[in-house]
Amino acid sequence: MNPKQARRRFGLLTGLSVILGIAFFMFLYLPQSDELRAKEAEAFRIRKELAETAAFRRSHPDSAEEAKTVAARRRLFEEKLPARLDQGAFLLEAERRAAETGVRLLGVVPGDGSETGGWAKAPVRLAVSGDYFSLLDFLYSIEQRGRFVKIDAVRGKNDGGVFTGTVELWIYARAL
Repeated sequence: MNPKQARRRFGLLTGLSVILGIAFFMFLYLPQSDELRAKEAEAFRIRKELAETAAFRRSHPDSAEEAKTVAARRRLFEEKLPARLDQGAFLLEAERRAAETGVRLLGVVPGDGSETGGWAKAPVRLAVSGDYFSLLDFLYSIEQRGRFVKIDAVRGKNDGGVFTGTVELWIYARAL
């Protein structure tokens, strides 16, 4: 093979390689590249939907578990807000709690109840005597146990470590 034929052959092979390279780029690489971008966008959309679904599931627990939670809340609601004011039962409970905490009940004045917007409430004034920590335990006990109670005011005087005064509070119930 002479040098002229070798150059010609080299030129033809180079031209053919360039044509094949351009054909590969035009007919295979570009369409696959576009398809790859479309598939990546689709995968991103699917991952986003999966994340949103997982977030929705986390924020909306199992319906059976949710029913148990709602039932527990209803029981707590009915315990804290009984169907009637029943001041007598509340006052007996307050007397028992006072004895448990070392506070003396000097007097009890229940007020007239009223109804507003589906709720019944009644004021109660307790005259009490006891040391600071006993009174604190008594007030905490009234707030934490049993029904919903709002302590409105505590007034009185401290005489040698013994507080003597009044506790004004409201008890609540559901109005039927």
